[in-house]
Amino acid sequence: MLDGIEFVEDGQVDAKQLNDLYRQIGWDKTGRRTDAETVEMLTRSFFTIAAWEGELLVGFARVCGDLYCVQVLDVITREGYRRRGIATRCMEHVVKHLKKSNYVSVTLTDGTGFDHFYEDFEFKEIDVPSRVWRPRF
Repeated sequence: MLDGIEFVEDGQVDAKQLNDLYRQIGWDKTGRRTDAETVEMLTRSFFTIAAWEGELLVGFARVCGDLYCVQVLDVITREGYRRRGIATRCMEHVVKHLKKSNYVSVTLTDGTGFDHFYEDFEFKEIDVPSRVWRPRF
């Protein structure tokens, strides 16, 4: 199922393609993300994993934060490539990175609707009060 898909850790990611992928999956419906901002975002990430089919970005995930606390973000797969194991392989790379790190806390926000996807990678659901602040756009 992963024939022809190459996974690249901490490699060059085309900001335009990544922004297109964000828009395609519905995370940037207003087109707020600029290529320059996305390049800056990538430089601040501690780890990235990109899945490529030739020159096409088909999957992505990243880890960002500080030296102690990080968050797994943007585990995404292009429509038409889902259910092939791309997100699973991206998460395998993420977990490999996490295991060789010295992070004290690793979190992620799960909006997948797939109840057990992240549990397969030893992420546990926690029941703690949390808050979110979002700017009004």
